[in-house]
Amino acid sequence: MIHRIVQFSLQQRFLVLMVTVLIIFAGAISFQRMPVDAYPDLSPPMVELITQWPGHAAEEVERLTTLPLELAMNGTPRLAVMRSISLYGLSHVRLTFEEDVDPYFARQVVFERLSDAQLPTGVTPSMAPLFSPSGLVYRYVMESPDRAPTELRTYESWIIERAYRSVPGVADDSGFGGPTMQYHVLLDPVKLYNYHLPVVQVLNALSANNANTGGGFYTQGGQFYYVRGLGLVKTTDDIGEIVVASSNGVPIRVKDIGHVEIGHAPRLGIFCFQDKQKNNDDAVEGVILMRRGEQTQNVLAGVEKKKPRSLTARFFRPTSRCALFTTAAIWSA
Repeated sequence: MIHRIVQFSLQQRFLVLMVTVLIIFAGAISFQRMPVDAYPDLSPPMVELITQWPGHAAEEVERLTTLPLELAMNGTPRLAVMRSISLYGLSHVRLTFEEDVDPYFARQVVFERLSDAQLPTGVTPSMAPLFSPSGLVYRYVMESPDRAPTELRTYESWIIERAYRSVPGVADDSGFGGPTMQYHVLLDPVKLYNYHLPVVQVLNALSANNANTGGGFYTQGGQFYYVRGLGLVKTTDDIGEIVVASSNGVPIRVKDIGHVEIGHAPRLGIFCFQDKQKNNDDAVEGVILMRRGEQTQNVLAGVEKKKPRSLTARFFRPTSRCALFTTAAIWSA
């Protein structure tokens, strides 16, 4: 048999050569498209439910949020294990399904059962992005010589995260570090007492005077003119001009009972970054997670192309602290 194969190969040299070239060409293409991961995804399909209820203790979160979600998820098809943890203001329920379950089927059946959970008013659970435990593929740190960490965190939340989430294969871009900007209305208790104003009335006025409304339309000369009421606040001065009440026909504004300033939300943690040049005790970091079932090299290629052009980047090679195919970058604003 071997002699016949050798004899046929010697007689059909051109055919054998073409088959060899074709195999080499197909192998090169397959090698480029082959999914390569440092840590193969061996985890079963999971769905994580995250519910925030700020200001409430772990006991209340467990009794009024976590337990109703667990009761609603009981009997979910193909469910293997259900675990939960309740913290201050946060409920986390993890549902693990059987190995051969489609991840999107698991998310669909969980979504259908969410409406059966009886939760407190204003509490809405959300699903974590569809990523695997080894899906961290990209890190970047933002720094600037003349911008505060609050401003960098604003860029991260409103510009960079949205840009990276649009990349095919990216499940989520989570930002860490930096204060979260807020508008603070600091009321004077003495002025509130003099005007006989409760704090609830001030809160209601702030909520009711921060929206645009539609006023219909009117016609003139056969043309339609739409009427709008613009009420969205844009600056701290706009907040100060909001009318809270009136006294003898004179309006009482927010600036009459306090002042408005730009602050930040209470800090629950901090991110520090250290490189060869300097130490940054309050930095802003972004972590990009890959969607389950995607190829790492393709996602990283899309992330590289999506760099914000308004910012310059300084890269460094992954070190022993970073997993293979995990790229780290420093964004300089």
